Amino acid sequence: MVDSYIISSSRGAARSRRGHFFCAVRRRLGLNMHLPNFEYLAPRNPGELATMLAEYGSDARILCGGTDLLVQMKDYAHTPKYVIDINSLDSLATISFDEQQGLYIGATAKMDELLLVPVVKEGYRALWTATETVGARQILSMSSIAGNICNASPAADTPPALAAFDAEVKISSSAGSRAMPLIEFILGNRKTALTTGEYLESITLPPPAPNSGSAYQHFRVRGGMEIAMVSAAVSVQVDPDSGAVVDSRIILGVVAPTPIRAKAAELIVNGQVPNEESLRSAAQACADASKPIDDFRASADYRKEVLKVLFERAFAEAYEQATDSGA
Repeated sequence: MVDSYIISSSRGAARSRRGHFFCAVRRRLGLNMHLPNFEYLAPRNPGELATMLAEYGSDARILCGGTDLLVQMKDYAHTPKYVIDINSLDSLATISFDEQQGLYIGATAKMDELLLVPVVKEGYRALWTATETVGARQILSMSSIAGNICNASPAADTPPALAAFDAEVKISSSAGSRAMPLIEFILGNRKTALTTGEYLESITLPPPAPNSGSAYQHFRVRGGMEIAMVSAAVSVQVDPDSGAVVDSRIILGVVAPTPIRAKAAELIVNGQVPNEESLRSAAQACADASKPIDDFRASADYRKEVLKVLFERAFAEAYEQATDSGA
């Protein structure tokens, strides 16, 4: 076994308490949540993390914020034998920006930390808005962008926004590292491109293009802290002289198992100054590209109609930013 810090000692009395720490906290809070037994591991560096994942394979789950994992364990959706806490790995907590390389977000960087970085709000507004939308401050202080991605919920807020910037993820393991576009990383509902022994190390976004803007729009039934019913993220680059759209990314969320890039809608808006007719056509292209479901919250047809409105709002906001930045 890897020589790492293990919260439960090898003594019999301590071993009997393995996996009950979080359960005791929940009972004290009166939430009556019971977790399955597990062994808690805390690697001291990324090398140990990779070794643990290679050794324990599918029996292990990574704990970063726990805002999804612990709930899923309580519901016995996941019953790992080993829970690997990566929060002490400072090398994975970095958030940095470089004008040539762009924005770098480490796997354990918390959402509330990202919201405090000025360049995120200024240059990556769609991501800033999507992150703020995820939940209350208590959730934002615990959760991470990487965790939101790896949970791969169709209703997640940050993946559509990240995809609007052509974000890439770096995946690492004991065998090495590989990179891939974020929009290809999420394969379906709760499914990602991670294979046994791999973990998501970081997310990178290219530097903002000149005369560009972005926006994220979502719709919830109650307007409070609940998952989105429909969402849309848009980024645009505009010619400062003509006002024509030079390039765009239009990403649709919660209307399919994975975020959808609406390429047909992009082709409609690219190369021209937006007008009512072109935006209406692009909105319809978004609806046509979507594959929403019927459920207790809304019908598929209703979601398509809401999506049209959200696209137009997000596009208008992104376009206004882009034209203002070139003023």
